[in-house]
Amino acid sequence: MLDHAATARLQCQLDELPEILTHVYLQLLPGSAPRGGRVSGATRTPPLPCRLDTLDALAPGRDGDVPSVGILETWAAVVLEDRRRANDWTGWVRLPAVPAEIPASTAIKVLRFHARFAALRPYAADLAAEIDELHHHLNRVARHPIKSAKPVKSACPACSLLALCERTDGWRECLACRATYSPAAYDERVEQRIEELAAAA
Repeated sequence: MLDHAATARLQCQLDELPEILTHVYLQLLPGSAPRGGRVSGATRTPPLPCRLDTLDALAPGRDGDVPSVGILETWAAVVLEDRRRANDWTGWVRLPAVPAEIPASTAIKVLRFHARFAALRPYAADLAAEIDELHHHLNRVARHPIKSAKPVKSACPACSLLALCERTDGWRECLACRATYSPAAYDERVEQRIEELAAAA
């Protein structure tokens, strides 16, 4: 089961995934200038060369430690089946029988629609962790189209590193440990810290 902050973070990441995936597809073909990353065979005839790290991220399955969009399809199927068992009214909503036929866009829509339900289930923490990992990996592969609005020169309450950034949605996120704080939670944490320092003085 996820708390309110973790549920909001999951929903935010699912909202950002379509834009990130668009940028990932744009990164598939190598540009004329070398920008790093391995590229498949350099030919001018099909199959055309493409970036291997991007291709791995778009693969249907997970390759070792590298997450891919395939986890979206897997989690969409898990959540829909769980919802079908919990509420018969959703029994008519089914994904295609063959997992390869489930596009990532459909899986994202399913997960976004059922995010609040999934956040209350026993597998919620695993779902959130894998979506978080996929989000950060795809964002890195896509050359970070989703960026924090501005860096905040303050220490993260969780890891004490000066790595806290303010995202475009107003939440603060640590670039080191990935802890997130809503505006209200961050203000409360700052007030607690000020009181602690005043008491220690």
